[in-house]
Amino acid sequence: MSEKVKNALLWVKEMLDSQQVQFQVVGGLAATIHGGSREVADIDLYTRRADADKILPLVRAYISKPLAHYVEGGWDLQYFQLSYQGQKIEIGLSPGTKIKAAGSGNWIELKTDFSQSVVGSYLGVEVPTIPVVELIRYKRVLGREVDLIDINELTGGFASTST
Repeated sequence: MSEKVKNALLWVKEMLDSQQVQFQVVGGLAATIHGGSREVADIDLYTRRADADKILPLVRAYISKPLAHYVEGGWDLQYFQLSYQGQKIEIGLSPGTKIKAAGSGNWIELKTDFSQSVVGSYLGVEVPTIPVVELIRYKRVLGREVDLIDINELTGGFASTST
Protein backbone atom coordinates (compact mmCIF):
# COMPACT_ATOMS: atom_id res chain seq x y z
CA MET A 1 0.00 0.00 0.00
CA SER A 2 1.25 3.44 -0.91
CA GLU A 3 0.67 6.87 0.62
CA LYS A 4 1.46 8.40 -2.80
CA VAL A 5 -1.40 6.41 -4.36
CA LYS A 6 -3.68 7.28 -1.43
CA ASN A 7 -2.98 11.02 -1.72
CA ALA A 8 -3.53 11.07 -5.48
CA LEU A 9 -6.69 8.99 -5.17
CA LEU A 10 -8.08 11.32 -2.52
CA TRP A 11 -7.23 14.35 -4.68
CA VAL A 12 -8.89 12.99 -7.84
CA LYS A 13 -11.92 11.72 -5.87
CA GLU A 14 -12.49 15.11 -4.23
CA MET A 15 -12.10 16.91 -7.56
CA LEU A 16 -14.55 14.58 -9.36
CA ASP A 17 -17.03 14.67 -6.47
CA SER A 18 -16.92 18.49 -6.43
CA GLN A 19 -18.05 18.47 -10.08
CA GLN A 20 -20.62 15.71 -9.48
CA VAL A 21 -18.79 13.48 -11.96
CA GLN A 22 -19.47 9.78 -11.63
CA PHE A 23 -16.42 7.58 -11.94
CA GLN A 24 -15.35 3.98 -11.48
CA VAL A 25 -11.94 2.70 -10.38
CA VAL A 26 -10.66 -0.17 -12.54
CA GLY A 27 -7.35 -1.90 -13.32
CA GLY A 28 -4.66 -2.77 -10.83
CA LEU A 29 -5.98 -0.44 -8.14
CA ALA A 30 -9.38 -2.16 -8.33
CA ALA A 31 -7.61 -5.52 -8.08
CA THR A 32 -5.80 -4.30 -4.95
CA ILE A 33 -9.06 -2.98 -3.47
CA HIS A 34 -10.64 -6.40 -4.08
CA GLY A 35 -7.77 -8.22 -2.34
CA GLY A 36 -4.88 -8.40 -4.80
CA SER A 37 -1.34 -7.76 -3.64
CA ARG A 38 0.48 -6.29 -6.64
CA GLU A 39 2.00 -2.85 -6.19
CA VAL A 40 -0.25 -0.18 -7.75
CA ALA A 41 1.53 1.43 -10.70
CA ASP A 42 -1.18 3.89 -11.69
CA ILE A 43 -4.72 4.87 -10.84
CA ASP A 44 -7.06 3.84 -13.65
CA LEU A 45 -10.61 5.08 -13.72
CA TYR A 46 -13.45 5.79 -16.11
CA THR A 47 -15.82 8.72 -16.33
CA ARG A 48 -18.55 9.49 -18.78
CA ARG A 49 -17.37 11.04 -22.03
CA ALA A 50 -19.88 13.85 -21.50
CA ASP A 51 -18.10 14.89 -18.27
CA ALA A 52 -14.64 15.45 -19.78
CA ASP A 53 -15.30 19.18 -20.21
CA LYS A 54 -16.03 19.50 -16.48
CA ILE A 55 -12.74 17.85 -15.55
CA LEU A 56 -10.15 19.11 -18.03
CA PRO A 57 -10.06 22.78 -16.89
CA LEU A 58 -9.45 21.66 -13.30
CA VAL A 59 -6.55 19.33 -14.12
CA ARG A 60 -4.82 21.24 -16.90
CA ALA A 61 -1.67 21.80 -14.81
CA TYR A 62 -1.38 18.05 -14.13
CA ILE A 63 -1.86 16.69 -17.66
CA SER A 64 1.05 14.50 -18.73
CA LYS A 65 -0.71 12.96 -21.74
CA PRO A 66 -3.44 14.97 -23.49
CA LEU A 67 -6.97 13.78 -24.12
CA ALA A 68 -6.87 11.83 -27.36
CA HIS A 69 -7.80 8.52 -28.94
CA TYR A 70 -5.08 5.96 -28.23
CA VAL A 71 -4.60 2.40 -29.45
CA GLU A 72 -1.87 0.80 -27.33
CA GLY A 73 -1.16 -2.33 -25.34
CA GLY A 74 -4.43 -4.11 -26.06
CA TRP A 75 -6.51 -0.98 -25.47
CA ASP A 76 -8.45 1.23 -27.90
CA LEU A 77 -9.88 4.20 -26.03
CA GLN A 78 -10.04 7.92 -25.42
CA TYR A 79 -8.23 8.96 -22.26
CA PHE A 80 -5.92 11.46 -20.68
CA GLN A 81 -3.17 11.01 -18.14
CA LEU A 82 -2.36 13.12 -15.11
CA SER A 83 0.64 13.25 -12.85
CA TYR A 84 -0.19 14.32 -9.31
CA GLN A 85 2.76 14.48 -6.90
CA GLY A 86 4.53 11.87 -9.01
CA GLN A 87 1.55 9.49 -9.18
CA LYS A 88 0.17 8.59 -12.60
CA ILE A 89 -3.62 8.79 -13.00
CA GLU A 90 -5.30 7.65 -16.22
CA ILE A 91 -8.87 8.76 -16.87
CA GLY A 92 -10.65 6.88 -19.63
CA LEU A 93 -13.86 8.05 -21.22
CA SER A 94 -16.88 5.80 -21.52
CA PRO A 95 -18.48 4.60 -23.69
CA GLY A 96 -16.21 3.61 -26.54
CA THR A 97 -13.41 1.58 -24.95
CA LYS A 98 -12.36 -1.65 -26.64
CA ILE A 99 -9.93 -4.29 -25.44
CA LYS A 100 -8.05 -6.85 -27.52
CA ALA A 101 -8.66 -10.49 -26.65
CA ALA A 102 -5.35 -12.22 -25.98
CA GLY A 103 -6.44 -15.49 -27.58
CA SER A 104 -8.19 -14.34 -30.75
CA GLY A 105 -6.91 -10.81 -31.29
CA ASN A 106 -10.53 -9.64 -31.64
CA TRP A 107 -11.54 -6.25 -30.28
CA ILE A 108 -14.28 -6.40 -27.66
CA GLU A 109 -16.22 -3.41 -26.34
CA LEU A 110 -15.65 -2.79 -22.64
CA LYS A 111 -18.81 -1.37 -21.12
CA THR A 112 -18.61 0.62 -17.91
CA ASP A 113 -21.80 0.39 -15.86
CA PHE A 114 -21.46 3.13 -13.28
CA SER A 115 -24.70 2.04 -11.59
CA GLN A 116 -23.09 -1.31 -10.71
CA SER A 117 -20.07 0.19 -8.94
CA VAL A 118 -19.29 -1.15 -5.49
CA VAL A 119 -17.78 0.88 -2.68
CA GLY A 120 -14.13 -0.02 -2.36
CA SER A 121 -11.54 1.33 0.05
CA TYR A 122 -7.84 2.00 -0.42
CA LEU A 123 -6.11 3.06 2.82
CA GLY A 124 -9.41 4.51 4.02
CA VAL A 125 -10.29 6.36 0.80
CA GLU A 126 -13.68 5.05 -0.33
CA VAL A 127 -14.24 5.05 -4.09
CA PRO A 128 -16.72 3.56 -6.57
CA THR A 129 -15.03 0.44 -7.91
CA ILE A 130 -15.71 -2.02 -10.70
CA PRO A 131 -17.34 -5.18 -9.30
CA VAL A 132 -14.82 -8.00 -8.91
CA VAL A 133 -16.71 -10.24 -11.37
CA GLU A 134 -16.49 -7.58 -14.10
CA LEU A 135 -12.83 -6.88 -13.30
CA ILE A 136 -11.96 -10.57 -13.63
CA ARG A 137 -13.99 -10.82 -16.84
CA TYR A 138 -12.07 -8.08 -18.65
CA LYS A 139 -8.72 -9.18 -17.24
CA ARG A 140 -9.38 -12.68 -18.64
CA VAL A 141 -10.00 -11.16 -22.07
CA LEU A 142 -6.78 -9.11 -21.96
CA GLY A 143 -4.77 -12.03 -20.60
CA ARG A 144 -1.56 -10.08 -19.94
CA GLU A 145 0.84 -11.36 -17.29
CA VAL A 146 -0.32 -8.74 -14.75
CA ASP A 147 -3.95 -9.68 -15.46
CA LEU A 148 -3.25 -13.37 -14.84
CA ILE A 149 -1.56 -12.51 -11.54
CA ASP A 150 -4.60 -10.46 -10.48
CA ILE A 151 -7.05 -13.14 -11.60
CA ASN A 152 -5.12 -15.82 -9.74
CA GLU A 153 -5.18 -13.80 -6.52
CA LEU A 154 -8.83 -12.76 -6.86
CA THR A 155 -10.13 -16.23 -7.70
CA GLY A 156 -7.95 -18.29 -5.40
CA GLY A 157 -6.02 -19.85 -8.26
CA PHE A 158 -8.59 -20.32 -11.02
CA ALA A 159 -6.93 -18.08 -13.64
CA SER A 160 -8.35 -19.55 -16.84
CA THR A 161 -7.88 -17.26 -19.84
CA SER A 162 -11.19 -18.26 -21.45
CA THR A 163 -13.85 -15.59 -21.82
